[in-house]
Amino acid sequence: MKVVELAIVLNENPRAEHADLVALPFIPRTGELLLWNSKLYLVTNVLYAFNTDPADYNYDADPNRQSTVAHDVCYKVFLEPAR
Repeated sequence: MKVVELAIVLNENPRAEHADLVALPFIPRTGELLLWNSKLYLVTNVLYAFNTDPADYNYDADPNRQSTVAHDVCYKVFLEPAR
């Protein structure tokens, strides 16, 4: 299970969102529809962040090598009501 922050965009200007932390067995992808609390939402964006320890990848600056040892990955999924 992945812990995902679902951010429902309420207004674009000024930016307002309502967020919930949920556990999902998958990471939604941009463009997918997601049923949440009996409402259908469109996934508009997926952001992620992670930590790496330089010692884990022998201080190599190659991003491919760094991403293979990432830990503490967190996800934020932006949703808009499907019309």
